[in-house]
Amino acid sequence: MLRPTRAAGGVAALALLLAAAAHLLLMPAAALAAGSLGLFLLWRGWRFGNDLAVAVTSLTVTRDVDPTILRQGAVASVRVQADCAVPPGMAIHVRDIPPAVAAGDGPLCEPGKAVTYAVRLMAPGETAFGGIVLSAGDAFFSCDLFCRRFDAPRLRVFPVGTPEAGRGIGTHGESTEVDRKTTLAAQGVRGFRAYQKGDDPRLVDWKVTARRGTLYIREMTGLSGGAPLIAVDIPTLTGDPEDFARLSTAVYGAIEGAIASRDGCSLLVAAGGEIVRFLPRILAGHEAFAALGGLSPLEPRAHLYRAPGPAVLAGRARMSGQGAGPEERVFRERLGGVLSAFAATSPAPFTVAIRAALDRAEATDIRIYSLLSEGDKSHLLQLIHEAKVRGMRVTLRAPAGAGTLPGVDAVEVL
Repeated sequence: MLRPTRAAGGVAALALLLAAAAHLLLMPAAALAAGSLGLFLLWRGWRFGNDLAVAVTSLTVTRDVDPTILRQGAVASVRVQADCAVPPGMAIHVRDIPPAVAAGDGPLCEPGKAVTYAVRLMAPGETAFGGIVLSAGDAFFSCDLFCRRFDAPRLRVFPVGTPEAGRGIGTHGESTEVDRKTTLAAQGVRGFRAYQKGDDPRLVDWKVTARRGTLYIREMTGLSGGAPLIAVDIPTLTGDPEDFARLSTAVYGAIEGAIASRDGCSLLVAAGGEIVRFLPRILAGHEAFAALGGLSPLEPRAHLYRAPGPAVLAGRARMSGQGAGPEERVFRERLGGVLSAFAATSPAPFTVAIRAALDRAEATDIRIYSLLSEGDKSHLLQLIHEAKVRGMRVTLRAPAGAGTLPGVDAVEVL
């Protein structure tokens, strides 16, 4: 349905005023002006309808969901891009319509730009997207048009703890295609997603792969060894908003998976050389979501730019003086004395905070989520160093091609 803008309302009001004046004062010129304004509005409405038809006819939608097979209550990442011809003088925006059983809304965006958002599937069964809302407007009219035909892909949501048609289910009842026994103790399957370069081939689910015709891997939850520590590295303001949305979705999924495995998790959020949030032993999702709510890319207020640690300083204090001249030996002796004095009290405030957080978390597994943005990464190096000192297993989740960090045991694609 067409909605007139303020400009169209003003023209219509002026036309009515002129028509009233022509009727009361018998002014032919006023009647002619009122008729001309009315015809102008009709012509603008006809032109708007034609332009809208051109935009709708050329509309194409590309939507990717990760994963497409998932458990009830799990979070899915949706990436959607709509393209259409934009007539001159018309402004067009599109908004994705999530499935009716999903909690979450698609953001408003311009044609040709891809956006990423997250939805939570609350009811089991097969479901599909509601389509696309195309919002168009010009100087005189606007309209919201629902395009229901763009509903692909269809999603399969399995109920929690309920088998389908009496067949086997996974550790937590996610799917009939999950093995009855899992590889590791206290490990379950959160969902499935398409195979990406760098994924562990051992996680490929061949039953889902055979049905879909392409490689799918299992997204696991709850590694053995107790509650993990999930560390989130907040990127800077210069990063891509879509990458940050993908990072947030992965973190939400990891927290949900840890809670579903009944182990829970601890959450540490760092921005440069500063701990922004820390929650030990999370057993309820609302606690983590409240802590993560409102977080966005920011410019770090504190930079570390180093991560030597007392052991490095102590090693430097024991530098050998062999092969050096008298003056250099004196210098090394004095430098060694200074380094020895500071070796026991050298930790930076960030290091002290990291140690305190690791002591409270009591985790044997730390999972670092980072975009590995350009710039100082010494805070991550210090976090990894302190974790390795405690014998923790370090897993880094970063975008494909972003690289890795020294001391990391495993790298997974974000």
